[in-house]
Amino acid sequence: MSKIQSITEMINIETKCRDNLIRRKISLMVKLSPDVIKTSCITNDAECIHGNSSKAFEDILPEIMVLQQQINQHDKEIRILTNLRKQIIEHIKGIDNVNTKVKYLRDHVGYSLQEIALVLDYGYGYIRKISAKLDSE
Repeated sequence: MSKIQSITEMINIETKCRDNLIRRKISLMVKLSPDVIKTSCITNDAECIHGNSSKAFEDILPEIMVLQQQINQHDKEIRILTNLRKQIIEHIKGIDNVNTKVKYLRDHVGYSLQEIALVLDYGYGYIRKISAKLDSE
């Protein structure tokens, strides 16, 4: 797997984790709505006797705060990885020589020769010859 692919996969993982945390935060925030909050039971109905799944505001708010911190951390990781991927792509675009691009993409980014041919819009045979020539140097 190439570096760009690895970075993209890490971005996808971080995004999924962040999205799961956001869904959890939203579900907790729904419990904070005025009609759902139930901090004390006035009657002796079954809910009071056997308990219910609702939590008090004091229990939910700290959990929401922790979730928000985790969401912020995932956002930061996503930004860092996205910038890294962008820097690698910009560096490749800044190289003028095809031989240097092939060497960089093969040795530093980790692309296969087929991926390099697709990225640089050259034939696989031509890229293979350049790569072989670079190996013999």
